[in-house]
Amino acid sequence: MILKALRTRTKVIMIAVAVAFVISIFAGYGIYSRRGDSSATTEKDKVVAKANGTNIMLSQIDMGVRQLMDQMGISNLPQSQYYILRKHVLDQIVLDMELDKEVKENKIEVTDDEINVAMDRIISQFPTKEAYQDYLSAYNIKEEDLKKELRRQLAQQKLLQTAVKTDDTVTEEEMQEFYEARGDDYFVRPEGLWVNFAIFSDEKTAQGVRDALASGQTWDDVMSQYGDKALHSTSYDKPLLLPMTTLEAQEELLPLKELKEGELSRPIQLDEEQFGIYLVKGYQKQEKIPYDEVKENIKLALSQQKAQAQRQEYLQGLVDRANVEIVDSSVFEAPKVEEPAQPSAEEEGGQDSDVGAEVVEEGQSENQAESQTAEQTETDAKEEAQQQ
Repeated sequence: MILKALRTRTKVIMIAVAVAFVISIFAGYGIYSRRGDSSATTEKDKVVAKANGTNIMLSQIDMGVRQLMDQMGISNLPQSQYYILRKHVLDQIVLDMELDKEVKENKIEVTDDEINVAMDRIISQFPTKEAYQDYLSAYNIKEEDLKKELRRQLAQQKLLQTAVKTDDTVTEEEMQEFYEARGDDYFVRPEGLWVNFAIFSDEKTAQGVRDALASGQTWDDVMSQYGDKALHSTSYDKPLLLPMTTLEAQEELLPLKELKEGELSRPIQLDEEQFGIYLVKGYQKQEKIPYDEVKENIKLALSQQKAQAQRQEYLQGLVDRANVEIVDSSVFEAPKVEEPAQPSAEEEGGQDSDVGAEVVEEGQSENQAESQTAEQTETDAKEEAQQQ
């Protein structure tokens, strides 16, 4: 159900300051830009809540909801769920205020060198420095303001690192239990072919590579000769597993199914500018990956899960302790729809009981239809989110 997905994802938003926030710094840039600015109030805007005496505006809440929906790839929501997101955005704003307060009380500082490193990481996400500048201009963001926001969020991250003493110890028993319970879902090698491959921009070069391999030269020796011309390639000892589903879905790769171990493909045209050579190294049947091969992955996942749960507990505690006053509850609570009362046989003046039964049955059918419509709306929204 989409409601469950929304609740899960908004929890992730609450701990976003702790993980990879620099890369997505622009996503939440505007949510707090008007925090506590009473001068922004207009006829349409209004104070809807207060946190520790600071005004929180309706425009802030709805801006946060729109940004969250954009991040989740959702264009429309049932009205009732929009109210739920409003409450989650309010919690995020309150959390942000509490984190700033904790940073100040703990005298946490961020150096200029740390800001410069973070800025370099942001700029590196753009193809050119000019593209970065164009982005700032398009969204009316001043670099000075961006650096201030970076300093604030880096300080929050430092706070979490010092305030939350996580115990992410994972036992062998926990790893074994996870493998037994979820291994069939997460740790399965699909049926397919193990292949070495090399991709080139022209068929002539690809054919030259095939001829060199067919003459008896080793894969790695040939790749070293043509390395500057290869767009992509594997080393001999690190082949790629091509699942059968992939081979069957891409018509140009179907001939690989006919090759035996050790055989080379002809140059295969993958698109207008790419030609590939494939060396089949072996067939892979579908199987559960042995525990010893994935235990380190399981350990990492479980330790991260434990640390995240402890950070979430700390952050939720900050929200719970804040002095929050809801000024306009109608902003966060969906209007209640009163169901019309069904007339009884007595109220109908002694009508035949069968007629009364028909009325009740009709009302139940309408309620069921409304319920099914609501469920279908949730399903459609979920499918839309998944397809985007």
